[in-house]
Amino acid sequence: MVTTICYKVIDLSPHDEDALASLEDLLNHQVEEGWELVTSFQRTHKALQVGSTIAPVPGLVSTMLVFKRDDA
Repeated sequence: MVTTICYKVIDLSPHDEDALASLEDLLNHQVEEGWELVTSFQRTHKALQVGSTIAPVPGLVSTMLVFKRDDA
């Protein structure tokens, strides 16, 4: 029997008020579908600026949620 592990990543933007307001609903929905929260972290977005340099965008940080599920 082969078990396949699937991963799902959800990117929550701090500017999406609906997503942040319903975070508990989002997490509960993932659990109902069999997903397990593995980790979460914040990610700073970067942008290409004039002069071809890549720099962080101040104030643009999103939260990443990583889930996994065993599919038999």
